[in-house]
Amino acid sequence: MELVHKMDDQGNTIIFKRCLGRTFDRDTRGNVSDQLKAIASFQCRTDDVLLCTFPRSGTHWVFNTARMIQTKNLQYSGTPEMMEFQDIGIIDEMTSPRMFHTHLTYPFIPKAAKAGQLKIIYVLRNPKDAACSYFTFQSKIENTSYSGNMDGYVNAFLSEEFIGSGGSWFTHTTEWNTAMLTNSNLKILCLRFEDLKQFLTQNLYQNIVKIADFLEVDREESFLKKVEQTVAFDNLKKEHATSAGESELWKHLGDKGRMPIYKKGIVGEWKNMLTVAQNEKFDKVYKEKMSDLADKMNFDYE
Repeated sequence: MELVHKMDDQGNTIIFKRCLGRTFDRDTRGNVSDQLKAIASFQCRTDDVLLCTFPRSGTHWVFNTARMIQTKNLQYSGTPEMMEFQDIGIIDEMTSPRMFHTHLTYPFIPKAAKAGQLKIIYVLRNPKDAACSYFTFQSKIENTSYSGNMDGYVNAFLSEEFIGSGGSWFTHTTEWNTAMLTNSNLKILCLRFEDLKQFLTQNLYQNIVKIADFLEVDREESFLKKVEQTVAFDNLKKEHATSAGESELWKHLGDKGRMPIYKKGIVGEWKNMLTVAQNEKFDKVYKEKMSDLADKMNFDYE
């Protein structure tokens, strides 16, 4: 494992760990390799749920929504236990039904998950909004992994030398979507961040029902309607500001470990953050790297 500090000619600095030829968040436990081995051999239970997302793609929103449905409890659950950052023993000792999370790209998830021994919820967000939201997140935390301007950040995001969880957004998205097309053993539900945001077309409630059906739990309409109201963005943001949003694991990022994760939660914020030149560069790289899956993505960008 190598801890990498990179600085470009503008003085923008990015920090990440490199292992097995891949990039990982600097907070990935230990030498990365041992953590990846522990994750690969993790013993899953049949009622486990693994939430998988690239950073800034609706992790906390979907986690709290799905957790309420799974436990039939409207209590805010804060930040999920994340496999690459947490002691695996702590996740192993969680009481069933368990729900935990990873930002890792597909090759590094538990072997049992690949064999269909648990359920996976995978959430995908358009890359421009994910990138801009991650930039804002990094600018608000202590011990940040990126210090610099948006131009340098866009260059890093579009490369493989980024704050990854085994790869860039392009690698992450390609590997997950290829797995869904080729591994028939996966028990997986794919959600789109943009669909969850479309309140006017009732997409949020439809996706809540979809999650309940996938988890094979009681889908009583009156309770699911309460879930819909409880997980409205402003309500979650308010709950996150209480002690329920604090986390011992993330105290080094500031604010008692309460990560700045509820920003605006809107689709199309990238238009307010990317210049015309940056957007054109983004489109060019996207076309080059996602050509094999472009017809299956069809992102809503606004």
